[in-house]
Amino acid sequence: MSSEKELAIVRLSRAVYAGLLIFYPGDLRHKFGAEMADVFQAVMRDAIVERGPAGMISLWRCALWELLTVAMPLRLASNAVMAGAISFLASSVLVLVFFRAVT
Repeated sequence: MSSEKELAIVRLSRAVYAGLLIFYPGDLRHKFGAEMADVFQAVMRDAIVERGPAGMISLWRCALWELLTVAMPLRLASNAVMAGAISFLASSVLVLVFFRAVT
C-alpha cells in the first residue's frame, strides 16, 4: 500500500472513530476523547504498516467490540433511556442473526 493511501486511511479511520466516541458517556468523552482518538490513530498507523489490511480490520473489530461491551453499557447506565436502548440493541442482534442465517 502506498504511503499516501495509508495516510488517507489512517485519517479517515481516526475521523470515524472520533465520531463513534459519542457513544461514550459525556464526561469520559470530554476528558479523554481527544487522547483516545490520537491513540487510535497511532495504533491504526502501526497496524497498517505492520500487517496491512488485516491489521486495520483487526483493530476496527477490537474498537467496535469495545464500543458494544464498554461504551454502550457505560452510556446506558448514565441515561434514563435504558429500556429503549436495550430493545434497539436486541433488535439489531436479531436482525444480524437473521441475515447471517439467511446468507
